[in-house]
Amino acid sequence: MYKYFLSVKLLILIVGLALLSSCKQPTKNPDKGVSFELNQQRKRTLSEISYQLQLDIPADKFTPINGRVGISVNINSLRDNLIIDFNEDASNLIKIQIDDKEIPYTFFNEHIIIDSEYLKNGLNTVVIDFMAGDLSLNRNEDYLYTLFVPDRAATCFPLFDQPNLKATYEITLTTPVGWEAVSNGAIKEVSAKSGKTEIKFEKTKPISSYLVAFAAGKFNKVSRVVNDRSMTMYYRETDSVKVKRNLDDIFDLHGKSLAWLEDYTGIDYPFDKFDFALIPSFQYGGMEHPGSIFYNESSFFLDEKASINRRMGRASLIAHETAHMWFGDLVTMDWFNDVWMKEVFANFMAAKIVQPSFPEIDHNLRFLLAHYPSAYEVDRSAGANPILQELSNLKNAGSLYGAIIYQKAPIVMRHLERKIGVELVQKG
Repeated sequence: MYKYFLSVKLLILIVGLALLSSCKQPTKNPDKGVSFELNQQRKRTLSEISYQLQLDIPADKFTPINGRVGISVNINSLRDNLIIDFNEDASNLIKIQIDDKEIPYTFFNEHIIIDSEYLKNGLNTVVIDFMAGDLSLNRNEDYLYTLFVPDRAATCFPLFDQPNLKATYEITLTTPVGWEAVSNGAIKEVSAKSGKTEIKFEKTKPISSYLVAFAAGKFNKVSRVVNDRSMTMYYRETDSVKVKRNLDDIFDLHGKSLAWLEDYTGIDYPFDKFDFALIPSFQYGGMEHPGSIFYNESSFFLDEKASINRRMGRASLIAHETAHMWFGDLVTMDWFNDVWMKEVFANFMAAKIVQPSFPEIDHNLRFLLAHYPSAYEVDRSAGANPILQELSNLKNAGSLYGAIIYQKAPIVMRHLERKIGVELVQKG
């Protein structure tokens, strides 16, 4: 009887543990930013993500931008609550709906937390009304542009802001009349709406959140067909003589870069359209948004007697950002600790692309001067670090950039090519 009693207790204990293990586990409150733990948890449980983003942009740069985003996501486990990134104040959230019903939510440490009781296994659509954050919208008097790398998309609108959750984006911008707009997708439809202009863009191919981009404002634009590919350049420069003097070179350099990369990789340009925008006082030389590269305008409209270094600098910048269409945009690092990989290939390829256009340059000497001093300056110091660095939270990804990534990594790549040969690197 005693043994029977123990057996029953043991059976109850086993069944209880099984039931507990099948129930939802309490979700740990997320840290600010995107921790590696949250990154891994969402990578395991979320897939087939798409966004439908609408933004109503006023003419006045101080007036809030109202937005709505529909997030469609396949959830394969309800053991955890759904955590959506939104690096803004809780007051910027207006309401959240699922199946046309408003639901409660928790806002904690720059994250929207939706309890799994409102979700289902399979496809879910969450609709969020919000006011967009301004941190990465770069709003000016008559134009704005985004810069979301490495983790800044969540400062604008709610989403899963990590590189390994690629998604499609359908973006609609409502702008003041007379404004132009460019984004990753091609323009699908332009219509009048309540005294403003509504611009709808085509759905993108799957891209990482840091590559989402749009610019809107009083831009000029010019289109060309280069090697059977249509390209449109958006710009704000008002000196028509300077613009005209540089147009042929700008489009020609993009065409040469695309043709070279298609030939070298054996892969056609991987996105649906190819446009670029020249932004005054852009923070970097360029940013490789697929279908909508952004550049610093001052690097493009060169003076008539511009030095060969200035002209080659422009060519290298164009080649670098175009190379990113394959190295970074098509093939993307899983986590930003590997950001060096996309940058090393972009720099490495850019050096190869521009060489035929500048035969008078000693390219080996230029490579040495462009890379070795900066790399050694850091690598010989107490602050030297490996090319591959640890990254526990995406909010610290900006600290990874520097001479080790941009200068030392290409040196290592060149050493590899010399060890195993040009042909084997290309095959690889």
